[in-house]
Amino acid sequence: MILMRRSLRAPALALAAAVAFLPFATPAPASANAAAAIRNVLILGAAAAAAIGITNYNHKKHLRVEEEQETDRRQASFKAYYYRKNGAYPTPEQIHEWYVKTYGAQPAT
Repeated sequence: MILMRRSLRAPALALAAAVAFLPFATPAPASANAAAAIRNVLILGAAAAAAIGITNYNHKKHLRVEEEQETDRRQASFKAYYYRKNGAYPTPEQIHEWYVKTYGAQPAT
């Protein structure tokens, strides 16, 4: 938990607290009925898995957006440099070729 970014600590702590209280969340009659107990455990497990899945999706989405913004910033900087140097804007092929040559990766789209 110490290595997590500050913005991820609160959701992680909330999830840990929810998981810690899962045994207390089942209704009292479930302890008398094995089928109901199993059903409740499966439902709560599915809910926890969905919460984790949503958190992971949002994290990956934010990373992708940041990567796209960084790519746009780099390409805009190259366009400005190219225009100052040559008096014309580069073609999309020139931008792509420069990006791959400079950063060794395909630009994020």
